[in-house]
Amino acid sequence: MTSVEEQLGLLREHRWNQAWALAPLGLLLLACAVSVATGPRDWSEQAATLGVAVALAVWHTWFVVLHPQWWDRWVWPMVGYFVGLLAFTSALVLRDEAFQLFVPMCYVLAFLALPGWPAYVGVVAANVPWLVVPGTDPSRLLLNLTLSTALAVLVGAMIRAMEREAIRRRETNAELVAVAAENARLHGLLVEQARAAGVAGERARLAREIHDTVAQGLTGIVTQLEAIDERAVPPGRVRSRLEIAGGLARTSLVEVRRSIEALRPGPLEDARLGDAVRQAVTTWREQYGVPATVTVTGTPQPLHSEVEVTVLRAAQEALSNVGRHASAGRVDVTLSYMEDVVVLDVRDDGTGFTPGHGGGFGLTALRERVRALAGGVDIESAPGGGTAVSVTVPAIGVHR
Repeated sequence: MTSVEEQLGLLREHRWNQAWALAPLGLLLLACAVSVATGPRDWSEQAATLGVAVALAVWHTWFVVLHPQWWDRWVWPMVGYFVGLLAFTSALVLRDEAFQLFVPMCYVLAFLALPGWPAYVGVVAANVPWLVVPGTDPSRLLLNLTLSTALAVLVGAMIRAMEREAIRRRETNAELVAVAAENARLHGLLVEQARAAGVAGERARLAREIHDTVAQGLTGIVTQLEAIDERAVPPGRVRSRLEIAGGLARTSLVEVRRSIEALRPGPLEDARLGDAVRQAVTTWREQYGVPATVTVTGTPQPLHSEVEVTVLRAAQEALSNVGRHASAGRVDVTLSYMEDVVVLDVRDDGTGFTPGHGGGFGLTALRERVRALAGGVDIESAPGGGTAVSVTVPAIGVHR
């Protein structure tokens, strides 16, 4: 059952409750009309009778129409309401027999206002207005009481059955809503898992494509350039151009391989984050010949794969920028595990730059990747004063 159908069901139930609450007022109005039409022409007496009827209408409106929540929650106020109902009805019947039309409503209101077995006590008490009718034949009165009580019990049983059905329907609706919510949650989980699997598969496919095409082509170019005999090309302009081409090809090959690593977790599949960062620093140190150290502080803890990959890629990007632009004599890398964040610091003593005037696609992509994890990237640098890159990401743990 949809939420719209549930709301419609509650609306229908609310309308039925309103109908039960307003029905006594309609019957009381009918009894007043009969009393005015058939009663004595003493207007003062009729005015007094109508005054009692108005008091009964106000009494019923206050307890039942304006405060419907009292039906189910407050027992003793409704007992007081029912006692007042019988008192007003008895007073009206004493003043004019036309108000006997309203007496059967007392049986219905007993089941409406009183819970459980007190409702049946109320049914018996609802016979009081019959007893106060003056000049009634005892045998006829007994017959009226018997028939009225039997009819009231039958109507009460029907009302109770309707209430139980309404309760059962509400419970069923609540169970269906809970099941629908759980199904929606599971569907969302399946969609997220499928999306993650699709993203991982596409990244792996792109990595294979790049490796088999661009990387292999650059490797072939580098190999061919290195195979050229130095004696076949004497020093000069051509030799210089070949060396530049070889350097560009090697640099491009390194960048392509880094892109492939960015598409695949690579070292993190079998290594912890600290070990993966050390491996990246070792590889960089061997490539550029610049002293570099790695320090891990805090207590290492398993992190979500996306967090670990982001930190590792940040280290690789920062080291790559140092190797290409900084002309540094030393690099220090610090990985800090804190209470709720992981911080990566990469510092060098290179040429530096003016913040805001540097940063290419690599730094832009790094900022976007870190921002996606609600992290931040801070860069401190000055011309001739080296550069410090600090990456902070939430320490999102592994969900098991």
